[in-house]
Amino acid sequence: MTKLSSARENVQLLDGLDLRSRGKVRDTYDINKGVPEYLLSLASDGVSIFDFVLNDLIPMKGIILNCMNHFWVEYLGQFGITTHLVAVGSAIDDFLPSNLRGNVDLQSRASVIRKMDMVLVEFIYRSVLTGSSVKNYENDGTVCGHRLLLNLQDGDSLPCILDTPTTKAQEGHDENIPFQKVRAEYPRQTMLGLQIFQICSQYCESRGIKLADTKFEFGVDGTIGDEIVTPDSSRFWKFQDWSDGRKQAKRKAPLPYDKQLVRAWGIELGVNKRDSGNAYDVAWVHCLHVPQKLIEQTTKVYRYIFWRLTGMTIEYYLFNRMGVAIEKKVPLIHIVCGSDSNVPTVMSVLSEFDKRSAKINLSVMSCHRNPIEVIKFTETCNAEAVICVGGKALALPGIVDAFLHYLKRDIPVIGVALGDLGSRSLLAAQLSIEELPSASVIMDEIDGVYTGADGLLAVINRVIYGELPPLKPRVQKPAQMDVFRNY
Repeated sequence: MTKLSSARENVQLLDGLDLRSRGKVRDTYDINKGVPEYLLSLASDGVSIFDFVLNDLIPMKGIILNCMNHFWVEYLGQFGITTHLVAVGSAIDDFLPSNLRGNVDLQSRASVIRKMDMVLVEFIYRSVLTGSSVKNYENDGTVCGHRLLLNLQDGDSLPCILDTPTTKAQEGHDENIPFQKVRAEYPRQTMLGLQIFQICSQYCESRGIKLADTKFEFGVDGTIGDEIVTPDSSRFWKFQDWSDGRKQAKRKAPLPYDKQLVRAWGIELGVNKRDSGNAYDVAWVHCLHVPQKLIEQTTKVYRYIFWRLTGMTIEYYLFNRMGVAIEKKVPLIHIVCGSDSNVPTVMSVLSEFDKRSAKINLSVMSCHRNPIEVIKFTETCNAEAVICVGGKALALPGIVDAFLHYLKRDIPVIGVALGDLGSRSLLAAQLSIEELPSASVIMDEIDGVYTGADGLLAVINRVIYGELPPLKPRVQKPAQMDVFRNY
């Protein structure tokens, strides 16, 4: 059994229920009050990489995993697929002792599930070559017995969805199993997994997301259990990033929307080279702490992929789909116009939304004519998001974003281009946002640059009711001041 870190072990146990097991992320309890066939599964904020449980928690991670699982259970139900899920949200109170009822945090991260005898196999499915399968492919051209075409690179499409099962190790690393063996022993589970992957993959693509791979666990009766297509069990990529990456000669997988940021940090420190079965290595890893900024970014990644797939914030989902009385947040938004001529458009948009849903500040600031004021603004701004509005060569969003980045202030910037349709002014503003290095200013993931009054309204609604993407890592480039003098 993987040794848990202090942070994970210190997650408070539930009073009045008997703990059945404690995993890397989930705690499972017996429900003894007249329903012996049911269990309570609680998703903590614990995080593991390379079979080590880290000594830190990622706020809201367990809640997002629980809600994502419920979303897929409901979606798959339309296709006649049953799961081990019995109750979520406020409905779990019917199965709990009185002292645990009405607990918003518990309702948000716990589910009542049916007991099952589980198959000791991880049913892994892949639509692309990535992750651990790359190394296996480079060794002998196969993955779990599947022989693949030559010259594939990280992120390349596979000829079809492949089942690449592994063992379900209690300690150490899972080991690959030839797919023929698992198909012969568990044909029902294998085929159901392929069906579920296909259904979820097609849905993800409709939301602009590529489902690269995932893992399922099944009972001996063929019912799917554990978690379904969550950021802990799957790789999600922005579909456009993945598609664009296939056009390169030297191809690689795009950044996934999961705990990859934490994995990358662990690789820098050499966690991936340590042995999770070695007590010294475990103690060494447990002495590490994930930087606070990285923890915050990881929470944002989990929130963002949940919104991309469901179209709902986690708070909205909890309140409206799971009956949890979660508190609603009221964001502060700062809108900055490039000139006075933009103000009437902004005011016409602001008249259309509920003023109780957000606090909005408005400024007019030309970055070309007022550089000192731009610097002061970025030093003092405390908004949840900055929306920069204007036309022509709209440098404002990029300049504000650059100063915020320089000051190490993680405030997202969104650009809105204004101008008459088909005009050079509008095209210039759109290109000024589109062509920024690293796409640092936020755009609509499907339609590109937010444009006009409708675009501004969409941005405001997104900040209030949606999620913004986590800030992208940026490559620092040196300023080559003196290439030559007196030429």
